[in-house]
Amino acid sequence: MQLASHAGATVIATASGDDEAYLKSIGASRVIDYREAQFEKILREKVDVVFDLVGGDAQKRSFLVLKEGGHLVSAVQPVSQEEAAMHHVSGVMMRLAPSGDVLSRIGRLLEEGTIRPDVATVYALQDAAQAWKDIAEKLPRVHGMSPSEPGAPRRKKHGKIVLRVA
Repeated sequence: MQLASHAGATVIATASGDDEAYLKSIGASRVIDYREAQFEKILREKVDVVFDLVGGDAQKRSFLVLKEGGHLVSAVQPVSQEEAAMHHVSGVMMRLAPSGDVLSRIGRLLEEGTIRPDVATVYALQDAAQAWKDIAEKLPRVHGMSPSEPGAPRRKKHGKIVLRVA
């Protein structure tokens, strides 16, 4: 989101309404609360690109908001090429390849403060097992619910888990 915003894109995010302030702080121009309405029914304008981080039905509905010639990029599942052709858009699964040049440019943006890392928790290397437990506890959550406390709302923490090695 930060990179897209830095590049001049108008970023529209879908998330729970609780995350609106956070998402706007990292570059979202607009946040659609998926608990209140489906994004394809709210968006009046078609968009050039959708980054799908959810898959399933959300990916299928994403085709409805793309401009003809637009692009659907999925991080979670392959994109139906039949569906893409039917909507006159392209669809690809995101694949990353290491690039020193790209990492160097991102490093400069970080050094300049143009983008900022989002770190939730820093663990010492000897606490790696606890870090993994904390990550694993959050993996099966659905709509902010923690598996350790069925039915209980859990306050989400944004950011990455970092292991300090030195």
